[in-house]
Amino acid sequence: MKDLYELAEAYADEIIQSQEFQKLLALKKEIKLKLSAKIIAFKTAEAKYLEAKSYGTFHPNLKEYQEQFVLAKSRLYAEPLVKEYKALERSIQNRLNSEVNELKNSISNKFKLTQF
Repeated sequence: MKDLYELAEAYADEIIQSQEFQKLLALKKEIKLKLSAKIIAFKTAEAKYLEAKSYGTFHPNLKEYQEQFVLAKSRLYAEPLVKEYKALERSIQNRLNSEVNELKNSISNKFKLTQF
């Protein structure tokens, strides 16, 4: 079990040290610095919308809050830094998914071979 833990830790370190992940962290810092007003607007609109949504469709301001949330989200996600961040995030997630599936298939194939 210790070997498995060490392998997992080494894999996590490899991901964290990768250029993609380091770029992701740098973009996150840059986004926080340059887009703080849009982030605050987004989070405020999201909170209002989620609160109103919790009361159901009968909340008097639900539609208004929903529109504000959609607008704030589209303004934030239209920013080039956010687009780059999201693309990089998807790339890293796809890599992780691919490698996990490869590992899962490898383990599954070994298990099938040992059953016969």
